[in-house]
Amino acid sequence: MEETKILKPCPFCGGNASISVSDDEGNQRNKEYENDPWSGLSFKIQHGHESNKGCPIANFEEDGGNVGVYLYDSREEAIEAWNTRL
Repeated sequence: MEETKILKPCPFCGGNASISVSDDEGNQRNKEYENDPWSGLSFKIQHGHESNKGCPIANFEEDGGNVGVYLYDSREEAIEAWNTRL
C-alpha cells in the first residue's frame, strides 16, 4: 500500500506527505530497519519543503523534512494523526 495514497493532501498546500521509519529516540532509519528494530521502532510524518515549496508547515529535507517532533507507534497511528490533523 503506497503511503501517499492513504495520507490526505496537506491542508495548507495540497502537497503529499510520507511516513518515515525511526528508532524510539527519533533517529531516522531506513525501511529495512523495521525487520530488526534493535533500538525500538517508531514512525514520523515527513512533508519536505523541496517538494512542497511555499508550504508553511513543510520542513527542509536536510533536516529530515519531519513535521513536528511526534513519534508514532505504528504507521496506522501516524496516518490517523495526519489525516485527522491531531
